[in-house]
Amino acid sequence: MDTIDYRQLCQELFGTDDVAELRDIAKTVRLKNSRNAGRKRKFTEVDVREMQRLQAGGKSINEIAQMYGTSRQMVGKYLNEQPTDGCTLRMTYMYRQHPCTLIDVDFLRQKIYIQNRTDDLLHRAFGVNEQPTWQDFELFLQERCFPPTRGMLKDELARFSLDSYDPLQIVERTRGKTAEDNMWLKFQYYEGAAYEKS
Repeated sequence: MDTIDYRQLCQELFGTDDVAELRDIAKTVRLKNSRNAGRKRKFTEVDVREMQRLQAGGKSINEIAQMYGTSRQMVGKYLNEQPTDGCTLRMTYMYRQHPCTLIDVDFLRQKIYIQNRTDDLLHRAFGVNEQPTWQDFELFLQERCFPPTRGMLKDELARFSLDSYDPLQIVERTRGKTAEDNMWLKFQYYEGAAYEKS
C-alpha cells in the first residue's frame, strides 16, 4: 500500500503546505456560498421523516435547516404539506416560536384537517384528538379568546372594531394569546378566503 505524503499533496492541490494559508483557503471555500444560494438538494422520505422527528422533539426549522445545510424555506416546504382542496385558511398553533399544530380550515364544508408538529400533547391544539370535528374547532377558538359573558363586552368588541361576538375574528386580532399560556396563532389565507386578512 502506497504511503501518501499529505504535505506534498497540499502543495499540489493548493499551492502551499503552510497551515495558516490552508486554513484561510478552507475558510474562503466555506464562505463562498454563505447565503446557501443555488439549486437546493432534494430530500428523501427518510430525510423528511427525520426532519419531522426533530421538529416534534422541539428543534426549530432554522436548526433543522442548519443541520441539513439548506434554507429554512426548503425545510418548511418539506415539512408543511399543502392544504387540502377547499381550505382557505391555515392556522398554525404556536408555542413561542415553535409550530405545534397546523389547522387547515374549509369553511364551506365546515371541516378542519390538522398536522401535529410536536409529541407534547399539552402543546397540541386538540391534544390526543387526531381527527377533530368542526365543533371541536369552534370550542378551540372560544377557549383562545375572552368569554361572551365578560363585563363591558360591547366596549371590548369595539376595541377590536367588531360589532358582534365572533371567536374567529377575535383570535385573528389577538393572535389567540391568553394569559394562561405561551401559545398563540399564526394565520395564512389562501385564494378565495371566506374572511379577509386583518
